[in-house]
Amino acid sequence: MKPAGAFKPIAPADKAPIARAEDKPALNVTMVYEDPTSLEWTTEMWDRVTQMAGDENISFASWSIYSLAWPEMLEEAVSSAARADVIVIAVSAAERLPIDLCVWIGAWVSRRAERPGALVALIGLTRKPEFQVFSTRDFLRMVARKGGLDFFPGEHVLPVASLDFFGLETIKYQAGSRDPVLA
Repeated sequence: MKPAGAFKPIAPADKAPIARAEDKPALNVTMVYEDPTSLEWTTEMWDRVTQMAGDENISFASWSIYSLAWPEMLEEAVSSAARADVIVIAVSAAERLPIDLCVWIGAWVSRRAERPGALVALIGLTRKPEFQVFSTRDFLRMVARKGGLDFFPGEHVLPVASLDFFGLETIKYQAGSRDPVLA
C-alpha cells in the first residue's frame, strides 16, 4: 500500500481499539514531512519498509509539518510519536527548521518514557553538506538521545534546478495545508 498526500492518523491512545498482543503490528511508524519533495522521500522509505515487513505488520501515521499548527492534528501527532517505534522527520531545507516541527518535537520527546526506537532524519541539502546540515543533524541527534532513540540520518542532495529561490512552492504548499481556499 502506497501512502498518498493526506493520511489518516492513528487514533490517540485513549481512543484506540483494544488489541490482543498477536494483533499488534510489529512496527509503529510516525512520519512528518515538510513539502512535496520530502513527502516523496518518506513515500520511498515507506515503500522499502513495507516490502521488507509487509503492510499488515506496520501501523503508519503521517503528517505535513505545517498541519501541526492545528491543535487537534498536533495532539494526534504527539500521541503517535510518543508510541512510535520509528519516527521519521523529513525536511528539505536543512538550514532552518519550521517552528511547528520544533513544537511537535518538544511535546513528544519527553513522553517516550525510555521506550526503545529510532529517529530517522531525511535532510535535504542545497549546498555543501558540511556547512549546511551540521546544526540540523546535530539538533536531531540530540533529540534522539533525549528520547532514548537510535539516530539514523539520511541526506538528499537537492538539484539546483529544483530549488525554489523565492519560496513560492513552499508558500503555496503551506497555504494549502492550512486553508484549502488559499491553495
